[in-house]
Amino acid sequence: MKLGQISKYEVVRETKLGYMLSDGKSEYFLHNNECNDRVLNIGEEVEAFLYVDKKKRIATTLFPPKITVNQGGLCEVINSNQAGLFIDIGISRDILLSSDDLEKGKWPEIGDYICGRLHARGNNLFVKLLNKEEIIKLSTGVELEIGEKYKGYVYRITKQGINIVDENYNIIFVYFKNLRKDYRIGEEVEVKITRKNNDDYSGTLIPQKEIMINEDAEKIYKHLLENNGVMNYGGKTPPDVIYKVFKMSKAAFKRALGNLYKQQKVVLEDNKTILIKEEDYE
Repeated sequence: MKLGQISKYEVVRETKLGYMLSDGKSEYFLHNNECNDRVLNIGEEVEAFLYVDKKKRIATTLFPPKITVNQGGLCEVINSNQAGLFIDIGISRDILLSSDDLEKGKWPEIGDYICGRLHARGNNLFVKLLNKEEIIKLSTGVELEIGEKYKGYVYRITKQGINIVDENYNIIFVYFKNLRKDYRIGEEVEVKITRKNNDDYSGTLIPQKEIMINEDAEKIYKHLLENNGVMNYGGKTPPDVIYKVFKMSKAAFKRALGNLYKQQKVVLEDNKTILIKEEDYE
């Protein structure tokens, strides 16, 4: 039995609800709704996908799946529950990506895309996430240009940064200092390519400095408002502390402080920043 695979079958007979297909050893049901608008003839050979239908029966479909046991790809997250995520693989039944294979707190959300393939266990199918080597084998050969931005999806998260895969299965690594927030698996991002490596690319998720100065300043200003107008962070605060609290580099932090200072919104001290309240202007 080639569960989770596309194989050749012979149409051996027609039933009230569809057809019976044979691989020479066993027969499998093909419902009329799974014929992909085709009318089949007895004795005809067809390529069909063997899966487990919604009634837990081993059945076939002529609709081509996006992924199989042998072929990986990008698929959308359709639903979720405590057991895990349900993935749209292009057929009538969504397939489970088990919670056991997902990192707590970084689950994809509905509408995100994961990079995976099917895995047969007993008489059931599950989705498994791909690793870097498996993704590289899917590459279409389309190269990315340095300095350009591309849409991709987060497929791996480590302390060093995140790995992103694009629609052509290029892999882009983004170092943690080039991130602007915490990310989740499957999240869509727009990454700017900074360097081509041996088997992948390096990139950044930090927008242009002019834009980020305003965004970083807003982040610091909000932090001040939430902490009674005072924070024990300033120009001499260590870089690792700055990144842990604000998710920005020391240089970006100092630029943002300078921005707030020019707007006369803060008073700067070595290890302290104080918000100037509106009544202080009067």
